[in-house]
Order: sequence, then structure tokens, then C-alpha cells
Amino acid sequence: MLTEQDSEVAETTDKRSMRYALLISLATGIGYLPFALTIPILPGYVTNRLHGGPADVGAVVSSYALTSLLLRPVSGALMNRLGARALSVGGALLTVLATVCYPLAGSIAELVGLRLLVGVGMGVMQAATGVWPVQLVAKDRQSWALGLGGTVNYLALGLGAPLGTLLGRLVGTSETFVIAGLVALLVIPIALYVPEVRLPPKEEKAGAERGRALLGTVLPSVALVFTAFGFAAVASFAVAKYNALGVSGGAAVVTAYSLTVVLLRIAGTWIRWEAKGPAALAGLFLVEAAGIALVGLSHGLGLGVVGGVLTGVGMWQIYPALGVLVVRSVSERGRAVALSVFGACFTVGVAIGSGSLGLIAQAAGYQRMFLICAACIVLGLLVAVAASRVRGPAGEGR
Repeated sequence: MLTEQDSEVAETTDKRSMRYALLISLATGIGYLPFALTIPILPGYVTNRLHGGPADVGAVVSSYALTSLLLRPVSGALMNRLGARALSVGGALLTVLATVCYPLAGSIAELVGLRLLVGVGMGVMQAATGVWPVQLVAKDRQSWALGLGGTVNYLALGLGAPLGTLLGRLVGTSETFVIAGLVALLVIPIALYVPEVRLPPKEEKAGAERGRALLGTVLPSVALVFTAFGFAAVASFAVAKYNALGVSGGAAVVTAYSLTVVLLRIAGTWIRWEAKGPAALAGLFLVEAAGIALVGLSHGLGLGVVGGVLTGVGMWQIYPALGVLVVRSVSERGRAVALSVFGACFTVGVAIGSGSLGLIAQAAGYQRMFLICAACIVLGLLVAVAASRVRGPAGEGR
């Protein structure tokens, strides 16, 4: 096993540690596949097999998010006691068990119960695999490591949804559920192979240091909630916006956004740039806000795609840059809880953004909705700049 000090003695990360971080991030994507593979076939299963309606479909599809979100902060606390490996393996096993039991559900309530269990498994597993790569690398690669998990989840969703549809047609819905669940077993050998990072004994911190750590977690998390509005706007309303204009192909805006994020983060393995100061961080928020505004103002698909690209350029670095602020504001033992809370705030932002922006679009139209979303991102910029000025405890903030 590695110690936290071993992984941070050097200012640069060696190739072995980078390989370990990549493997754990691969496990993150594999653990996300049970969700990605089943998401396109669950609605039909609910309506045809269980005779449910649209509201039942919504309840089944979204219910996993409740327990997944609630378990993220709890998992961060458990990680210090049980270790990332135990949580990764345990979460994977629960995800497998619940997913392969989907065909046994005889009612909407039973299927919702299984989805809640999947949320527990995924919440625990993703919390562990999200923090583990950051513990394995030195300061120079913390931003890169923080962006890995989101990148592989984008890829898992992009590949898993069409693959799940294809499997459903080839082998049947029930068989696809079983295959999707068993895929998550591949997380276990990876988790057993990659070394854990052992934390030092717990030490008491002064009140001022605890206050800085709390502020250093809360401010980036609030800023992340605002930046997640941009994701919610593009993912939930770009297609509807262009449909309302009579323009087909609005999904190209979503594709442009997601491909930009994925390609830039992959390139980040070799292009070693990160937003280290307030000016660079503010620039990323402004680029994202400009992209969202352009999507709202455009009447043709060309400018909308440019807006999607700009949104991706901003969000490429915002999540890892804010995450690094959290990492370097808290103690080593507080890192798991702080990053788990931080990661959960993106989901909170998407949920709040989708709901509130939908109401705005209904009342004022899509153009004004996108412009208001851009203004919210600028508000997040102000919070992010304040967060970048918080300094962690001496000798502890990374």
C-alpha cells in the first residue's frame, strides 16, 4: 500500500501512479455502465411489462439519483475508515445484484426499490473511485485526475445507451439487464490490483483551520452548482429550443458540447494546463456563459454548435479546477468527505437547473431562459473567484 506522504513527496507524478489513476477511472466508467446500458430500455419495460404510465417511467428512471446523491457524502466519511477498495468492491457488488434482479420485479414499486439499491451501490462506488485517483497522484496531476471520472462517464453514457438499445433488440430486455449488471463485476479486479493510499492518524485542527476548510469546500461547491446550470440547459433544452424554431438536428449542439469536453480532457494527459489563478478560472466561466448565451441567441444550428463547443471549453476545466481548490483547502483526512460533497453538488446543480430553467422557458421562452442561465454562470464566477482566494491549513492544504 502507498501512504499519502509517498504519493505527495514529489512535486511531479510518476508514470506508474498515472497508470493506476487511469485504471481506477476506467473502473468508474465500467461501474457506470449498468446505468448507461439500461437507460434506453427501462421506459419500454415499465410501460409494456409493468403497464406503467409516463409518471411511472419518470419515477423508475430518476429514483436511483436520490440514494446515489445521499450516499456520496456518507461514503466520503466511510472511506477514511474502510478504504477506497472496500467501498469500490462493495458498491460494485450491490450494483450487480440489484441490476440483475430487474427482471424479477413484478411491480413498479419493486423496480423502484431495486433502482434505489442501484443508487446506493453507484453512490458508494463512484465516491470511492472519484477520490482514489486524486490520492494516487502528486500536485501536478490533481486537476487531471479530478477530470478523469467525468470523462469516462461521458464515454460510458455515449457508448452505453446505443449499445443497450442494440442488446435489447438482439437478446431481449431481461437478458440485457443481466448483462448490464454483470459488466460491473469488472470493477472488482481493478480495485484489487490498484494500491490504496493509507491516511495518517487523525489530528485535531484549530477552529480557524476548520473554518478555512469548510469555506474552501462550500464556495467551490456553490460555484459548481451554478456552472452545472450550463450542462442542464444544453442537455435538457437545446433540442427543444431548435425544434421550437423549426430547425432539426438540435442534438448536434449536445454532441458538440460533450465531444469538446471529452477530447480536451483526453488531450489534457499531454497538454498540462490548468486554471491556477482567479483570472484563468474567471475566463473559463466567461467562456461557458458566452457559449450558453450564443445557443440562446442563435436562430441557426451553426452558431448553436459553436455555442456548444464554447460551453464545453469552459466546462472542460471548471470542474477539476474547482475540485483542486477543495483538495488544497482541506486536510488529507478531510479530502474524501469534501470531494464527495463537491461531486454531489454537480448533480444538485443539474437537478435545480433543469427544474428552474424549464419553468423559465415555459414562462419567458427559450431565448430568455438561456440568457438567464448565462447570468447564473456569471454569478458562479463571482463565487469561484472568492473560493480561489481561500487558503487551506498550512502544511495540509494541497
